Amino acid sequence: MALSRLGTRGRPADVTWPGFVDALASLLMVFVFVLMVFVLIQANLSWRVSGQDASLSRLRAELSALTGLLNLEREENAALSSELAALGLEMEQLGERRDALAAELAGLRTSLLASQQEKDRLTSQLASMTGERDKLTGDLEAMRGTAEGLRERLAEMQTSLAGQQAEITEKTALLAQRAALIASQQESLQEKQDALATANNATLEAKAEIDRLIAASLALRNELEALQRLLAEKEKQAAEDKVALAALGEKLNAALANRVQELQLIRSEFFAQLRDILLQRTDIQIVGDRFVFQSEVLFAPGQARINPAGQAQLADIGTALLDIADEIPEDVPWVLQVDGHTDTVPVSGRYTDNWDLSTERAMSVVRFLIEQGVPANRLAATGYGEFQPIDRADTLAARQKNRRIELKLTQRLANASPPR
Repeated sequence: MALSRLGTRGRPADVTWPGFVDALASLLMVFVFVLMVFVLIQANLSWRVSGQDASLSRLRAELSALTGLLNLEREENAALSSELAALGLEMEQLGERRDALAAELAGLRTSLLASQQEKDRLTSQLASMTGERDKLTGDLEAMRGTAEGLRERLAEMQTSLAGQQAEITEKTALLAQRAALIASQQESLQEKQDALATANNATLEAKAEIDRLIAASLALRNELEALQRLLAEKEKQAAEDKVALAALGEKLNAALANRVQELQLIRSEFFAQLRDILLQRTDIQIVGDRFVFQSEVLFAPGQARINPAGQAQLADIGTALLDIADEIPEDVPWVLQVDGHTDTVPVSGRYTDNWDLSTERAMSVVRFLIEQGVPANRLAATGYGEFQPIDRADTLAARQKNRRIELKLTQRLANASPPR
């Protein structure tokens, strides 16, 4: 309509402009616009399609490469599958072998456990035998001391006998000299008698000399006979002393063996009862022929007063000791020795040094056992300070081991007075 208006302004009024021309012009413009849009779209699509073709070619190349890789992977997968099958078979074989080894390992563990138990038993027996050996060594030392005393007594008796024999020998020689003198005097007397018999004028003085010589001869004979009887008696007494000394040694050895055996039985029974009492205590150990209490069980650090827990433990030990004491013969010289030990840390306070502290702790245990009814003449207390350690290392654990109280059932010296 606008075109028609524009076209009609310069024209005469009678000139007509068909309306379809405007419609065709509008349609043509729309067609051109659509065509341009189509061309642009086609160009864009062509550009995109060309780019997609390049991408598609690239993707096809990559797909071809991936296909090759896939084939390689399939081949490798097939090889791996065969290897996996072989490995599966090998795994089954290894599983069977593992089961066999597990069964064998179980058997070995059982055997090892039995061996360990046997080892523990043998270790325990070895510790017990070591304690018994130490005890027997001490008893042997005591017996050696007694035997040494007997040897000294025998040596003294032999020395005395040798002196007596020397004296007898000397007297025998003297008697022989006197006998020779008597023989010479008798010869002289015979000569004088012959001279007197031939002279027939013997004087009273010669007769008196003859009587004196005869009396002296008789006295010498009597003395010689007395010395011979004394020599025979001394020899007989020496033989009897030797027999008596041998019998005394045999009796002494038998008595010592009986006392050692009795003390061994008593110590074994006492240890068995204490083991039952202290079975659940890990802080109380059995070392050889003695029981070892760590000081912390009985005492506070740096103190010598027994704590309540330690009193309960010592009360059980006192009861066991009293039960054993009723069964021990009166003539067996047993004694419970209490040894106190400390570490190397210096003490402070009321105690002078570790000697003083260890001795006072041992005395505290002895006094407590006396209060429980144990006879005082069956107890002994000794303090060693820090001079007999179990572990010489300078560590906290070593010092804890060295702080201890040891109980040992032993015997008194042979010359100690018997208990009343």
